[in-house]
Amino acid sequence: MPSILIESVKLVIHDELTTAHLLLEDGVIKRISKLKPFTRAEETIPANRLIALPGLIDAHVHLRDMQLAYKETFQTGTRAAAAGGYTTVIDMPNTQPPTTSAARLAEKMAKAQGRIFTNIAFQCALTPELSESIKMKQQGAVAFKLYLNKSLETFNSSDDPKLRLALQAAKLSNALVTIHAEDGDAIKKVQTECIASDRLTIRDFLRAHKPSVEVAAVKSILKLCNSLNVQTHICHITTPQAVRLVRASRNSTCEATAHHLLLDHSAFKRYGTRAICVPPIRRTEYRRELWNLFVKGEVDILASDHAPHTLHEKATENAWKAASGVPGLETSLQVMLTQVSKGRLSLSRLIQAGSTLPAMIFKLRRKGRLQTGYDADIVLIDPKSRNTIQTDKFLSKAKYSPFEGLKCRGKAVYTIVNGNVVYQNGKVADAPVGRILRSDN
Repeated sequence: MPSILIESVKLVIHDELTTAHLLLEDGVIKRISKLKPFTRAEETIPANRLIALPGLIDAHVHLRDMQLAYKETFQTGTRAAAAGGYTTVIDMPNTQPPTTSAARLAEKMAKAQGRIFTNIAFQCALTPELSESIKMKQQGAVAFKLYLNKSLETFNSSDDPKLRLALQAAKLSNALVTIHAEDGDAIKKVQTECIASDRLTIRDFLRAHKPSVEVAAVKSILKLCNSLNVQTHICHITTPQAVRLVRASRNSTCEATAHHLLLDHSAFKRYGTRAICVPPIRRTEYRRELWNLFVKGEVDILASDHAPHTLHEKATENAWKAASGVPGLETSLQVMLTQVSKGRLSLSRLIQAGSTLPAMIFKLRRKGRLQTGYDADIVLIDPKSRNTIQTDKFLSKAKYSPFEGLKCRGKAVYTIVNGNVVYQNGKVADAPVGRILRSDN
């Protein structure tokens, strides 16, 4: 890989911008200095109008591939990630086949090898089988995912003894447990009643996934995890009450998505079932308070929950049949930088939520900071760039977004992964230079 000098770039230090030069060698940050290094680099990036951030780390991504390659592949998903300023993504286990064993994880890693443009780490499904948990961790899983909404189950999570066994297995494997916290039994009850009486609207869907369904699940799972001293991370949190439960709990963190932080029910009027996701986008009062908690750092990290589907799977009059999820890799940074430009969010908080804390929570060594000796995973942003989100320009296979048409201020113009420029001014490089990241065990 070539040595690179990022010349006269601005760095964020305590919310102040300082001009410096970054020298990248052998895939790491070799030097950061206010004086230009005497060492000659093979490549120079003039960056006097740009700001350098640690490469974004997305802790919640569905890259699909394998039997779901028609929705997204490792290539298309990581190309989209690079265009969005992400240098590392963490893939979820609810694929086909699902990542439920060390053998399945090895199969997925082999499928991704040599085809990825950003780094990838993998989560596996939570299981009560201790031996399998240990094998998955040794194979490199960075976390185990528990779906309380029952979209993927290796066991019945309503069976308390089995759930305890699974959580204890994760603890003995020294693994983080990430949780989709919605009460699946409560959701199923309302869904069954609605379908039986031909109530198929978005409003019916929202009633099944009401805020109390999330709060109840968060409360019960944190109580259990605290009693077992299991490290937990609540995914895509949407309610202020659930955030406060996390903050009152030890060994617990949480994430929020840009669509939950910035959108409200008006998205359903504009985009219909294309805006359906779980947990769903909430009413304005929930969104506003969630945003305030995020800005204060009460919500730990930003994640996209990039969940690509075909338009055919999304667009339907029957809300229960609409595929759940929205793509987010190419929009998250843009919409958050727009909030920075409006003075509603500091760059230092965005760095913390998008890079530093994800690296710490998921124990990704030498990631998440612009620091000598750290991996050269860097995004250079133009904070003054004006652009409009156009879904037909997405590199992801998913050509839709509830942010479609939004005018944004600020975007990624260079994405550097492992010391290689993989994205530059709208174009992704030809070589897939991403690496598979494994847990430290």
